[in-house]
Order: sequence, then C-alpha cells, then structure tokens
Amino acid sequence: MSVETEKYCTVLIHYEKGVPPTSEELAKKLESKKETVQAEALEELVLLMINGESYPKLLMTIIRFVVTSRDHRVKKLLTIYWEIVEKTKDNGDLKEEMILVCNALRNDLMHANEYVCGSTLRLLCKMKYYRILEPLKEAVLRNLGHRHSYVRRNAVMCVFSIVKSFGVEVLPEAPEDIEQLLLVEGDLSTKRNAFLMLVNCDQERAIKYVLSLQDQVSSMGDIFQLAVLELVRKVCRSTSVNKGRFLRIVFDLAASSSTAVSYECASSLVTLSSSPVAIHQAAQAYVQLLTEQSDNNVKLIVLDRLRDVQKHHKQVMEGMVMDIFRALTCPSLDVRKKVMDICLGSLVSPRNIKDVVALLKKEVIKTLGYEASNTEGNLEYRRLLIRALHACTGQYPDQAQSVMFLLMDFLTESDQTTATEVVMFLRELIANYSDMRMPILQRLAECVGDVSQSRVLRGCLWLFGEYCEDEAVLAALRPLPLAVEDGAKDKKEAAGDKKEKKAPKITTKTVVLADGTYGTQNVYEGGEGEEEEVEDKGKTDTKKTAFRTLLLGGDFLLSAMVGVSLTKLCIKLKNLPVALRNEVLLVIVNIFKLVKQHVCGGEKCDSAVRLSQCIRAFAVMGNSQLPPPQLAAAQLVQGDWGAAQGRGQLAKVLELAAQNSEWALGQEEEVQEKSVAPDECIVFRQLRERKGGAGPAGGMDDDEDFHAARGASMAQAAADGALFAERLAKVQQMTGLADPVYVEAFLQVHSFDLMLELLVVNRTNETLQNVLVELSTQGDLKLVDRPSAVTLAAGQQMTLHASIKVASTETGIIFGYVTFEKKSAADKECSVLNELHVDILDYIERSWINELAFRTMWSEFEWENKVNINTSITEVGTFLEHIMRNTNMSIVGRSYKKTGDNKTQKKGKLTAEDVQDMLKDAVGIKKLIDTSSFVAVNLYAKSIFGEDALANISIEKLPDGKLTGSCRIRSRTQGIALSLGDRITIVQRGVQASRE
Repeated sequence: MSVETEKYCTVLIHYEKGVPPTSEELAKKLESKKETVQAEALEELVLLMINGESYPKLLMTIIRFVVTSRDHRVKKLLTIYWEIVEKTKDNGDLKEEMILVCNALRNDLMHANEYVCGSTLRLLCKMKYYRILEPLKEAVLRNLGHRHSYVRRNAVMCVFSIVKSFGVEVLPEAPEDIEQLLLVEGDLSTKRNAFLMLVNCDQERAIKYVLSLQDQVSSMGDIFQLAVLELVRKVCRSTSVNKGRFLRIVFDLAASSSTAVSYECASSLVTLSSSPVAIHQAAQAYVQLLTEQSDNNVKLIVLDRLRDVQKHHKQVMEGMVMDIFRALTCPSLDVRKKVMDICLGSLVSPRNIKDVVALLKKEVIKTLGYEASNTEGNLEYRRLLIRALHACTGQYPDQAQSVMFLLMDFLTESDQTTATEVVMFLRELIANYSDMRMPILQRLAECVGDVSQSRVLRGCLWLFGEYCEDEAVLAALRPLPLAVEDGAKDKKEAAGDKKEKKAPKITTKTVVLADGTYGTQNVYEGGEGEEEEVEDKGKTDTKKTAFRTLLLGGDFLLSAMVGVSLTKLCIKLKNLPVALRNEVLLVIVNIFKLVKQHVCGGEKCDSAVRLSQCIRAFAVMGNSQLPPPQLAAAQLVQGDWGAAQGRGQLAKVLELAAQNSEWALGQEEEVQEKSVAPDECIVFRQLRERKGGAGPAGGMDDDEDFHAARGASMAQAAADGALFAERLAKVQQMTGLADPVYVEAFLQVHSFDLMLELLVVNRTNETLQNVLVELSTQGDLKLVDRPSAVTLAAGQQMTLHASIKVASTETGIIFGYVTFEKKSAADKECSVLNELHVDILDYIERSWINELAFRTMWSEFEWENKVNINTSITEVGTFLEHIMRNTNMSIVGRSYKKTGDNKTQKKGKLTAEDVQDMLKDAVGIKKLIDTSSFVAVNLYAKSIFGEDALANISIEKLPDGKLTGSCRIRSRTQGIALSLGDRITIVQRGVQASRE
C-alpha cells in the first residue's frame, strides 16, 4: 500500500485479493447491461482499491456506464468509490473527469429517494476538494429544508464540514440558515447537529439560543443536552458574563435520567465552580451513578472522580460517606477496595464513626452467611472489612468495644491472614486502652485452645506474658494441653505421643519472620479418632487441641513463646503459689525435652537456648545455686522481662504502623499548592481583563510576563538542555560509523507502548534506494508499526518510527538488520543491527505494602529466583542503597508520602536521596546496618501491569570485609522474577559497573 493511500484513506476493509484482475476484465463487467453484474464488478473494484490496487483507467468507464444506474446497491457502492478514488493528478490538480462526477453528485442530491440524497450528503462531508464542492453548495443548502429528517441531519453536517474546512466565507449565509432551522426543527438528532455547528462556527448565536430556551433544556433529549454542556464548558472558561445562568442550566441537568448527562454535569460543576452547593450537587450525581449502574467499569471511573473531589473538598464529601458505602454491595473486590480508600481516612470523623462502624459490622456478619461463603472473593472481602474496622476503631475506644468480641470469633479461623489481622487489632487495643485489657485477655484465655494457627497463638501468648497481671487468667491457662498430669504422661509426651489411634495432619510451611529470615511453621488441621486424655485435677474428658499438637509436631517458635510467656507471668506475679510455679516449670522443662529430642532440634537450636534461659530464670527465683556466669545471665533476663520493656517497644511499633497505615484517620491527602515568594508580584485574578481564546500566551500572568522580559527563559533553556542530555544518554548506536548506513535508536516508554525512534544516515556518496530497517523482538514484545522503506540521497539523514506493544514486565530484546540498494550493485546489501535491551525499570514503580500482606503473598507466589551476592562493595548500607536505587524497590512496611517535587516523581526512578530518606526513616534497619554484621531486608515494588515483585535480601559481612549472602525474588509470574534477578546480577558488582 502506497504512502498516499495510507494518508488519505478513510475506508479500510480487509480483502483476500489473491491475483487481482486486469482493468480490461473489470471494464467488461462494468459495461454489462445487467445491474447485478455491474454491482459485483464495482464491489470487487472497491475492495481491490482499498487494499492498494490502482485502476485509474476505470474512472471514465464508471462515469459512462455505472453512474446512470438506478439500482440502490450500485448507488451505495458508488458513494464508497467516489470516496476512495484518486481525484487529483500527479501534480495535485483536479482531474477533468471529476467535473462529470460533480454533475452525478448534484443529481443524487436532488434525488427523490431520501436515502440516496442523505448518503450523498454524508459522502460530501468527507470531500476536501473545494472545486468539487463549489457547484454543489446551492443543492446542499436546499436540502436543509428537505421533508425527511435523515436528509436534513446530513445536510447540516455537510454544511458544518464545508465551513470547518474552508471557512465561513464560502457559505456566509450558513449560520443564519442553521439558526432558523434550529428554531423550527423537531428531530432531536438534526437539532443536535445544527447546535454543534453554531457552537463551533458562531458561538454568539449558540449562546443566544441556549439562553432563550433556558427553562426548556432539561426537557430536551440527552444528545442535545450533552451538546449544551459542551458549550457551557467552552464559554465559562473564556468569559464569566453569563456563568451564573449557565450554571443554573447545569444544576437543572444534574438530576437528568440520562447517565451520560448526569456524569457530564457533575464533571462540569467540579471544573467550573468551587461552591459547596455545586460540589455537593456533583458528588450527589456521582453517588447516584455509583449505586445505580451495574457495570463495574463505570463504578471504577466514578470512584476515581469522587477521589479527585475528596482531595479538594473534604468537608462536602464528609456528609456523603454513608451513601458512598452503599457501593459495597457490588461483588467486585476492586470496587470495594476503592470505596474503602475514599471513605476511610480523612472522611471518618467523630460525627459519623458510629454509623461507619455499624455498617462495617453488618458487612462482616454478611460474609459469614451460607450464600456469601460460596461467593468468590468473600475471604478477601472479609480481610478488607477487618482491616477497615481496625483502622476506624483504633482511635475510638468506645466503638472498639462494640466490635472486639465479634472479631475475636475469627481467631479460630483456618485462614491465617484473617486471624492475624484480628490479633494485631487486639494488640493495639490492649496496648492503648488499659480498661479493655482484662475483658480481652479473659476472652482470649477461653478461646486460645481452639486456635489452629501458630502465628496467631504466638501473638496471643505474647499478650498474656506482657499484659496479664491477674492470677485468674493464669489459672485459665491451666486447662491448655501443656499441663502435665503425671510422670508416665511425661514420658509419653517426650516420646511424641506414639499411642494415638490416628495421627492428625500437620502441614509444615516456611515463613518469613519480621527480620526477613526464614522459620518453620506447623499448621494443625485436625485428626480423627484422637485419644482422649484424663486431667489429673478436673477428671474431665478433653480432646487434644491444635495447640498441643503443634507443640508435639515440632513448632519451635511456638515452643519458645510458650516458655517465655509463662516465665514472664511468673516473674510478674510475686505471690504465685509454689505448686503452680513448679507446675509451670515442669511444663517448660517438658517442652525443652521435646525440642531437644526432635529431629530438627537439638541443644543448640534457637528455641532450646531460649527455653534454657527460662529455666535458669526459674532457678534464680527458687534461690538455686548457679555458676556466676549463668547467674548473671539469668538475672539480666529476669530484669529485662520484669521491667516491661516490651511495652515501650510495642508503642514504637504501633506508632510506626499508624504512620504507614493505608487508611490513616484524620490525615488529609496532600494537595500541591502554589507558593509565592515574598519578592514576587501579587496578581489579583478578579481584576484582570478576561481574554477568550488567547492561546498559550493568554494564560501568562504579570509575574511570568516580568520574568520573560528580564530573560527568565534562560532557565527554560537550561531545562531543555538537561532534557536533551537525558535523551542523548539513552541513545544507542545500532551500526558502526564505517557502515554504509548508520543507525542509532532512542527507545521511549509510553505506558504499555514503546516508541522506537531510529535515526538513519546515508554515509556513502551515492543515493541508496529502499532503505528498510527490519526489526524482530524477543520476549513479551509485539511489533505493531514497522518502519517504512525510504530513499536516502548522499549524506542525507531521516528519522523513522516503530511502535511496539508490551504485555508484561519482562526484559525484552529488539534486534534486526537494515537493507538497502545501490544503483551500481545488482543485489541488496545488508547490515546487522546491535541488540537493543528494554530496561525493566521503565515498567517498575515504587509502591507500598504492609508486612502482613507481604508475607501472605510470599507464601502464595510460586516463582522464586535466588541470586547470590557477589559484589565489590564492602559496606552493607551502600550495597542496599545501590540495589534499591537500581530496582526501584522500597522497604516493606514503610510508606513515603513526601511533599514537593517527590510527589510528582512518584512513578519515576528512585534517586539516591529517596533511598537515603527511606533508610533514615526505617530506624531499626538503619541501626542494624550500623551495628550488625548481618542484615535482612524485605523489599517490594509493583509493575505498571499490576504485577507484584517481592524480594528478601540477606547480607552478611565477613571478617575480611567482603559481603556475602543471597537475594530471593518472588512473583506470581516467571517473567518479572527472572528479569529482576538478571537486573540485580548485572548491577550488584559495584557502582562503577552499574554506570558502565
């Protein structure tokens, strides 16, 4: 297909043409007296011409034999033929045959059949040759008064097209004729077309017409109302003369039954006015669309608009929180998440907290129903609701009391994430509100035996050990399966309780601890026919719980937590009976034996060391004789645990969690405001002369004018120079300077597309013909638009473009060759291009995630890529900064909401200053880097395609100063894990290597 055909083609129909027929064969069919044969021949000709064939000799044949046909199918095909046929000679002059075509078109404009007349008018809308349109102007204007609305509608658009292309001077009477038609027209489509023409060609007439029908606009059709809104937006931006009257029209239309009109009215009100009444009306229209439309895409779009309104008009939106929450009835998790993001945070206040919590409680109860339990995404929705209740009630203790017992029922859930969310919620309540501690701890003591998740049990036991101060709660712990009944039972437990009828199912999983290291976790899933045991004191039959089974199965983390919690309780309760203290010691010793004799345990494992500390602490409390080193260690442990230092550390953790919460209550989103320096001019916008359509320079205020006058444009020139330098650094040489054709490439990323800009230079002293750059891709890249062939004179250069579609985050490669022809050579010559690698950082954005979500995804993701650390960098902090800067990854559990320029660069690459700020805010990690030879950090990033990238970097500094360790990368898909691993392998060798 030629370049000219591509440029002027307005019709594109695919056709497998095979071997195209000759002009003589088609002419013979077109000259046939049978109209069916003519129609088939004309259809074949049209399809062939659309797909690049040229039949210039057939134009006269069609004028002589086909134009006079009255067959409707032939008439339809003729309109397409007149649209695609070449109408000019090679020099650009109109062909003489087109004068005869004008006569045929004039006859069709005056045809008795309204379809023929209307379709001819549609054809003339696409004609851009005034010599063809000039003799037809009178016939087009005459059709404005045609009896059929289809003809009048297309006549208006034809007049609009002529005026728009060649100016109102060619049809000076057109605006007046259109206005007269508008006053008497009854057809809605025709009226809309006529009004649009006045809006674009004679705005004063359009304004006058709208104001004359101000009270009737709300009763007109939706397509006309949309055209009125377009006029309102145009006029109000340029002048405020009639802004009040126009806004009244918009207010009336906001309650329209048409969803499109209602949406456009809301957008117009937000754009044109900052009045609370106008913003409330707009928000009300958005909420109505949100609740009434069933399409999830519409809901997501409306929620985005509401988010924009919330940023600037928080007070207005605060009263509509409950209305927005009605969108939670939508089953889409994306919609529900966006609703939470909008409503929670700055919009939750003491005035509406009670209603918000009541609604969230009702939604939680709904997720427990039989129908909801079978719904896809119900579990994720329940997690979202629990997090929302946590965020809402954390600062309102009176509301927390109404939900804490409801949420505590989820502690026994099989879903670890849900139960862990509840424990985090209870931890915050116990730490911040002392009057709630006893009820929560008593309820925990009742249900802790039914908890099946090791992580949840550890959280509950830590709370007992740190905050429990009542002997009754300790007594409530006694029925736990940790209590030892007799000596024979001790032996059975130490042997692993081999006499059970059927062993329960215990699943062992590898989990990521808070410091980024690995640990094992056993999940108890119950066993049938478990042996019932008889307690020594109560003489009651009890079934063995998951707690006991996890300990017997070798959950070392849980074993250590049981020992530490019981020891803390005994240290704090000074008046504890000796028998009870001895019973606790017996339990800890029993657990120590289990850990010591386990296949994966031993005397030197972490849990055994921790339990031995507990036993020594008991020995000190019992005034036992210990060697001086052990006595000092035991007293140190006893002093630390008795001083309640854990509460202070927990307060810091909770403070950090509140700062990094996804829904921080009372915190408004930062809106970038324009600041004015003390020495700058003050501009009163209300006193300025309003100039409509002043163009780009029309918006320049006095301040900018003054700066421009004194040469402040030099700063812009410097910025342009920096931009040019940045682009120049990304230019890659594809061929050598000694090659006949020199090619260099500049790759630019536009969202999901890549734009490849190729500079092609002819380095020879002769003309090169058919210079063609052939490209291929490797990876998840698809070449959409290929560069076209060009002819280059000696020394000439030309810029070509290629468009590439990207489907996922993966390191892609672009390669190919360039071919060209010389007049002196018989065959084509070829040069191979260098490979062009697509930088994965262009698709990875810095993002935020909390630790719980990170661990959940880490356990779910299947693909893992392990990269061993091999670097010339000798400092742990420098290496970590280097990796973060070159992978765009942020530290897990830390949100970085910076003001100023950093906010606008959120999606850009991380700078060294950004990384240093992250590490500075992460106090614990910074301290670990400065004082320890081992550091483990969790990192997170997200691609523009929504793919999550997780990384755990474990670094150890050896005595000789070298760094060792590994970096594990996990993702849901293979591509991003492998690509990030390759990236880290390349950049980790050192700062110098990354610059190269």
